Amino acid sequence: LKIFDDASQKRVFIQGLEEIPVKDATDALALLTKGSDRRQIAATKFNDHSSRSHSVFSITIHIKETSTMGDDLLKVGKFNLVDLAGSENIGRSGAENKRAREAGMINQSLLTLGRVINALVERSAHVPYRESKLTRLLQDSLGGRTKRYIIAAISPARSNMEETLSTLDYAIRAKSIRNKAEINQRMTRNSLLKEYVAEIERLKADV
Repeated sequence: LKIFDDASQKRVFIQGLEEIPVKDATDALALLTKGSDRRQIAATKFNDHSSRSHSVFSITIHIKETSTMGDDLLKVGKFNLVDLAGSENIGRSGAENKRAREAGMINQSLLTLGRVINALVERSAHVPYRESKLTRLLQDSLGGRTKRYIIAAISPARSNMEETLSTLDYAIRAKSIRNKAEINQRMTRNSLLKEYVAEIERLKADV
């Protein structure tokens, strides 16, 4: 996955990413299902359908309003739905060769995310977003002007107590991040068109 920054727009771009317009929830769910079907899974001793990667599903929402002067205003917001692959004890999961390497990369990615969460909770001067691709992609969601919700998937089995406690600790730390959510800025149609024209020119230059 190749990621690069656009300093002018303060955004992160993924090379080869396709952005598809959707009209309603049905269209969006169809794309989510398509992406989920393409996600890599493999059997381990823990899980027959173990995720071998993280998954990020992003939706950009445009809301049209009319001002008191009769002008068209657009409000733009972004929604990130993130499904993290679970941390894995390689010895207990029985992962070998490629699967063991995948588990190692997943665990390293989660450790970096943990360091970012700790830095945000402690309000450190430096937050290590650039240490992993996942944290770079989720920078706005973690430390931006956003609302954040977390679902922690845990096991009721006593044999998985170590993983369950680790997951709960992770979630509690993330819950402690304090962001100041802001209402999305309203833009005129012309302002938004200028942004799109600039992005088209940038994409042409990339090609």
